[in-house]
Amino acid sequence: MNVEKEDPDTSSTGRSSDLETKAETSSHRKSRVLRRIGFGALYLIKLVVPVAILGGAFMAFQYMQFTKPTVQRRAVTERVYFIDTVVAAKSTVAPQLKLYGIIVAGREVQLRPLVSGRVVRVGKTFAEGGIVEKGDLLVEIDRFDYEVDVTERKTQLKEARARLKEIRADLGGEKALIKQDRDQIELRKRDTVRRKVLLKKGAGTEKLLDDSKIALNSQEQRLNERIRRVTTLEARLIQQTSAIDRVELALARAQRNLRDTKLVAPFDGFLREISTEIGKRVSVNDPIARLTDARRFEAEFQVSDAQYGRLVSDGTVIGKPAAVVWKTSGRNFLFPAEIARVSGRVSSVSGGVNLFARLASTTIKTPLRPGVFVEVQITDRPFEKVFRLPDDALHDGRYIYVVVDERLERRAVQIAGRVGNDILVRGKIVDGDKVVARTFPEIGPGLKVNVPASSARNTQ
Repeated sequence: MNVEKEDPDTSSTGRSSDLETKAETSSHRKSRVLRRIGFGALYLIKLVVPVAILGGAFMAFQYMQFTKPTVQRRAVTERVYFIDTVVAAKSTVAPQLKLYGIIVAGREVQLRPLVSGRVVRVGKTFAEGGIVEKGDLLVEIDRFDYEVDVTERKTQLKEARARLKEIRADLGGEKALIKQDRDQIELRKRDTVRRKVLLKKGAGTEKLLDDSKIALNSQEQRLNERIRRVTTLEARLIQQTSAIDRVELALARAQRNLRDTKLVAPFDGFLREISTEIGKRVSVNDPIARLTDARRFEAEFQVSDAQYGRLVSDGTVIGKPAAVVWKTSGRNFLFPAEIARVSGRVSSVSGGVNLFARLASTTIKTPLRPGVFVEVQITDRPFEKVFRLPDDALHDGRYIYVVVDERLERRAVQIAGRVGNDILVRGKIVDGDKVVARTFPEIGPGLKVNVPASSARNTQ
């Protein structure tokens, strides 16, 4: 058996290393123990402090509970609401519709000169916004050319009438000569017959008979010529009569053109869009002004589909009376009117119908002008057997509250219409009911209320 021998140096070195290792292990253990003790103390502190705080708070609460003052308890009383009421009364109401619109011109024309020429004069009120009466001069065109034309036509008419007189004289003379020619033919015929008789008796000659026949033929030829001339003269007479008619028409046209050199107002009204002045040459196609009829103002306004249906419920809306109110500068100008016409189409945007109310008794002194914003009042269809209540009396759009034995009862109603700030309703309500005039957030069935005697008022 081989036995290994330990080296003395090597063994001493190994023992020293083990000792060092044991020393390090011992120090690590001590440090770990110390750290655990530190952490435990820290946890203990974190646990004890909150418990101490809670305990102190609990003790303070108990102290406050034992030392609090005694509160005297009071009996609970029901709350009473003070309200205003209206006394319901059934009636027939014909509300006034208040609508809004603008003033428009019932008749408006664009004025143009009736003849061409240079403007030599204008009326005193021919200006923007000018007020004119029917027949007032607006514009006058230079008359010279039209006066010359009238003179020429009169001269042509005189010539035509003189020529007609000449033709009639010639025609009368020819007709008189025809009568004479016919008498001569009769004489020639008797002479020819007589010569034939004489020739048969041997008292005449062939030559005399031939001369008589030649004379008869010549006379008949002259008669035919005169008849043809009379026919020609009669045709010329008709032609000349027609020519005179044409000249008379031309004279009448020339005289009218001469009169039309003065453009006058066709009716009372107001001028605007003035576009001419003295010295300007104008033609019949040039607009010179626009005239609005002062006696035909209309208020154009729109009604809803439902309102229009009620207005025509009795047949037609045309002719219904209305009132047009113009409010300006703290003043109200009232104009009686009536519905004159209905627009030809329904507005696709609003679904309403445009109506036109014609104002009565307007003149050039009326302060209205087209474009003025006005209020139109029309009597709506009567609502029968309805109750008129304040708008604030309605709750949730379909209920009202009635006071019965100092408590509230809820009643269902249906809105039939509106009048200003009031509503017209039908439903479970009778004459004499005291209806809450104004609801409040806490309102509900069964609430106890107090109605001051002075607050109740009649809805009519």
